[in-house]
Amino acid sequence: MLKNCENCGGQLHFSPKDKGNVCSSCGTVFPVAYNYSFNKKTFDEHTIDQSTDELANSLRSFKCKSCGANVMLSKFQMQTVCPYCGNSTIVKSKSKNLLYIDSILPFTFGKADALKKFKTTVNKKFYANKKVFRKINENNVNGIYANAFVFDISTASTYRGVFSYTDTYRTRDGKVETRTHYKNVSGIFDKAYKNITIEANSNIEQAELASIMPFEYGSAVEFKEDFMYGYMLEYKDKMFNSCVVTAETIIKEDIKQQLLKKHGCTKIEQLTLNTDYIDRRYNYCLLPIYLISSEVKDKRYKVVMNGQTGKVGKLPKDKLRVFLTVIFVCLLVVGAILLFMHFSK
Repeated sequence: MLKNCENCGGQLHFSPKDKGNVCSSCGTVFPVAYNYSFNKKTFDEHTIDQSTDELANSLRSFKCKSCGANVMLSKFQMQTVCPYCGNSTIVKSKSKNLLYIDSILPFTFGKADALKKFKTTVNKKFYANKKVFRKINENNVNGIYANAFVFDISTASTYRGVFSYTDTYRTRDGKVETRTHYKNVSGIFDKAYKNITIEANSNIEQAELASIMPFEYGSAVEFKEDFMYGYMLEYKDKMFNSCVVTAETIIKEDIKQQLLKKHGCTKIEQLTLNTDYIDRRYNYCLLPIYLISSEVKDKRYKVVMNGQTGKVGKLPKDKLRVFLTVIFVCLLVVGAILLFMHFSK
């Protein structure tokens, strides 16, 4: 998103440190009011009416020719670098799929701090491939607002099935064996889920988003474009109903795990689960994410970072360190076995 300074015409960018927009030319700071709000609407209030969405009318959709990623740019911003693959060739797209944005979680630190936090995290991770990110700088860090639906859903479930668990025991001749126990289970299970966050753009996978959770929604504010200057906006290519299905799938998997825990079992053999979703609410918000990229020997690496907490997602592994660890563990196991056999004679 771009906006020019009203004093000198320079480009503005939102500065988390200054809590306002700073002109890159004259340094003037334009404070931005933080109106904290994270209200959720009922599903009946869901709408795709773009006529009342001022942001939708001021943005254009652009598509990267290299990786196919879609981003939203202001009508004055005709060219930029793709934050996902680094390609500089992006073309205008006819697609536009925006909703009225309820809330935004502003970035809490800038690109320079993001780079420092990222390098610190990489250095602390023993298995991280440090060579991949050795030469990165601020140009490898891109701030982007990710579209997400955040759901509150209460559930009421009935279930019937067969669960199992295993234990080990020692026979009379001293051998250790395993046996499986089965349980017939049934009952009622109710649980309220809060802030189930579903990514609404296919460029960032749900697993990537989950790796940098949680976001602190108590810091969410009413949406203002002022928070977006200097950052990019994802193009929302996932429909509301699709995100609801994803949320319900996550909830069902959690219910299964909760039922296993409740009955002291580890495996579902058979299960009939009927779940009613009640009092469903949502907030359509923008989440702050830094994309840290690096290219080594024509291979591009991308890591996500929570632009609010600094939590870093999954890092590429150092294969040599992983291999040496596996060898070391195998040697320990073999050594223990040989030691046991020696003292058993």
